Parts: sequence; structure tokens; C-alpha cells
Amino acid sequence: MRTVSREELYEQVWSKPMTKVAADYGVTGTALKKTCDRHHIPTPERGYWAKLNYGKRVNKQALPPSAEPNLALVRIAGSSEQHLSPSVREATEKARDRLNKHAAADPMVAATPESTPSFVELPSLAVTRRAISKARPDDQGFAIVRSRGVVPLKIAVASIERGIRILSQLFALAETQGHLPKATETGLVLVVENESVAFGLEEQPEKTLHQPTPAELKRRDERTRWGNTNDAWPRYDQSPSGRLAIVIHANPYSGLRRKYSDGKTQTLESMLPDILAGFAGHAAFISERRRQGEERERRQRDAEAQRRREEAFNSREKRRMEFVDAIHEQLTHRDKLNAVLTHLENATPEDVGRISAMATWIRQRLKQIDALISPHFLDISARSSKVDFDEPDPEKEADSGNGYFGYSPSVSLQLWSIDNEKKLATACSPLEWASAAGSMVEKNPAD
Repeated sequence: MRTVSREELYEQVWSKPMTKVAADYGVTGTALKKTCDRHHIPTPERGYWAKLNYGKRVNKQALPPSAEPNLALVRIAGSSEQHLSPSVREATEKARDRLNKHAAADPMVAATPESTPSFVELPSLAVTRRAISKARPDDQGFAIVRSRGVVPLKIAVASIERGIRILSQLFALAETQGHLPKATETGLVLVVENESVAFGLEEQPEKTLHQPTPAELKRRDERTRWGNTNDAWPRYDQSPSGRLAIVIHANPYSGLRRKYSDGKTQTLESMLPDILAGFAGHAAFISERRRQGEERERRQRDAEAQRRREEAFNSREKRRMEFVDAIHEQLTHRDKLNAVLTHLENATPEDVGRISAMATWIRQRLKQIDALISPHFLDISARSSKVDFDEPDPEKEADSGNGYFGYSPSVSLQLWSIDNEKKLATACSPLEWASAAGSMVEKNPAD
């Protein structure tokens, strides 16, 4: 709710188009016009700003004094439309400016039904006319059609011609702005700025208090005997009123206006520029919502890719450390064996025979460890364990799904039998390696 003085609002509506002032307050131009009328604030006539832009003579009405103190302040309750993004509001305002200029240059755009006895029906509405002509009115007198390539209609037979004329005028005006109708499975939509905006034409029902029939009264009496005191008929009857409305089916709860209806003084025919400007706002909202969705999906993909990269990195680091730990364990064993061997080599000559077998075994173990941690065997063991110390290409890592090997064998150091001719390395056990190296001779069972 915003409060301004009569003088302030008067200056605002004469400083820029009513629709722009209304947008600042989050209300429609029609609502602001009614507010000005209630507070006896004169407003520019239709075409005022177009004439002013073309340098034509215009008449600015003075603000009359008000004898009613309660009208000195104007309270305007805006809608959620004022919370729309700047891009959506800007798209609506730009479209409204273009359409108002076009309306000022072409008087037939804002013509009343009585002043347009004839019109050119567009080919795109042929399917709609055939469908509504075949539809049977329901109990309330409304014919309803919804199908492929048809503007959704709920309209009385007497209003069909006017409804088709309004749609023809709407599409003709839309074509001047580069907007064209498009047939879809659910109906005929209007493509505005490459966005499909679904809409329909409805006749507003006239509500009258229902007068119960004798049969309904009798049924109520029967229900009352059984303890049911509710009336056995609807409270109101609905019938065609002749008042038509264009309803935009897109963007519910967006804050954008979605319904344009005949009023006491305004007709849909005179509102076509505002209606198309509303379509432009809905198209901008659809585009913005799609961009937000794409940006949200992109952030989710980036976050998921980052999660996979971190998971792959942590997995690589863990396996690398496991491989390094295995090397360090062998180095620790080698230091221990070297220390013992040094001690044994310091034995006295008479004790050498006692420890010769032990020293021989230690030397064999040292050869085995030296082989395990040799650069050649370490390289083969790392590749066999799928431990990669090279950092992967980030792009290839992202494309690989999980960024690392799908299967990860256990990390271990291996002894290898090398066939240089075939360029083949085969893992072997310590016994097989020692036998192949000639460091262990099998004893004859007969000895």
C-alpha cells in the first residue's frame, strides 16, 4: 500500500504514460484510471503521448480543487506484479509503448465492436471456427472447445461472431509486432519473442439467484425428513452475459495479469494493445524462468562434476599413498636386514659357520627387496595395480563419468618375470622368482 497526494499523482500521470505510472505502483492502467476518477484527477486521453511525440498539439487539463478532505490522499494497493524482475517489466513496458504508438497511428486498432461491422477472418482461425460451430451448448448455454490447433473457447452461440472477430483483430495486431499463432496439440498459441503463450477466450457467466422448481422443493422436503437441511439446488444459476474475456493460461502465481475482460466502459477490442503487451510480459517471464532453470541445472552439473573430480582425486591420492606405504615397508625391512647382516659379518671366524645359512638367507631377501623396489618393477607394479601418478586431463576426467578407473585392484608390489622378446611381464611368487634367479636350489628328496 502506497499513499500519495492528489497533486503528486496528478503530476505523475501527466509526466509519463498511465501504464508506466501504474507499473510503478504494481497495478493495471485501468485500476489506476479508476483511482484517478474517484479522486477527481484528470488523466490524458488515449493517443495523448503519441500526439506529443509527433509534435501535435495536445491539451493538458488542470487539476480541479477538491472539496472533499478524504480525497486529498490517494492510497494505492499494488499487486505482486511490482515484485517482477526488471527484465520482465521492461519487456512489458517496451511492448506497450510500441503497441500504443501503433494504435495511435491506426484508429481501427482500438475500434469498438459497433465501428467494425466487417473484418477479415484470418486463415489460422478456420479450424477454431469449424470446431466452435459444431460444438453443442451445455445446460448453461456455453459451447466449449479444446483441441489441436484451436483457440480454447467457452462462449455462447450469440457471441461466437464477436469472439472470432476479436481473435482476428488480436492476431492481426500481433502480426505487426512479429508475433504469429502456432498450432499445438493442446490448442492454438501465440508465439511472442520465440515463446509460446497459451491463452483462451471465455464468456463471463451472469449469476442470478436460483429459483427452485416444484420438483426441487419436493426433493428438499424429502431430504429434510431424513435430517438433511441443505438445499437440493445450486444457489446461483449461470447464463451467458455477453461479456468476453481473454485469459492467458501461462505463468500462474507469477504476479502477471492473466485475465482481460469487458468492463462497464471498456471492451476487449479497445484493450488489444494492453493485452498484447501482457503477452510480451508473459513471454519474457517464460524466457527468464527457462534461463533460471538452465542456470540452475548448469550449477548442479558443475557441482556434480566437482564432486566427482574431488572423489576421483581423493581416490587417486589414497591409492598413491598405499603404494608409497608398500615401498616404505620394504625399505624398512631392508634397513632391518642390512643391520642384522652387518652384525653377522662382524662375527668371529670360528662363528662364521654357525651363521652362514642365516647370512645367505638375508642376502637372498635383500636381493628380493631390491628387485621389488627397483624402478622397473615399481613401474610395472604401479600399472598393474592401476595406480597412476600422472594427473589426468580435467576434460577427459569429466567425460569419464567418475573421473577414475571403474575397477580398482588391490595395491601391492609384485615380483615379475620379464620376457624381453615378447615384451611381456608376468607376476610371480617369491619362490618362482628365486628359482628363476638361481638363488635357490631345490634339494633332491633322496639326500
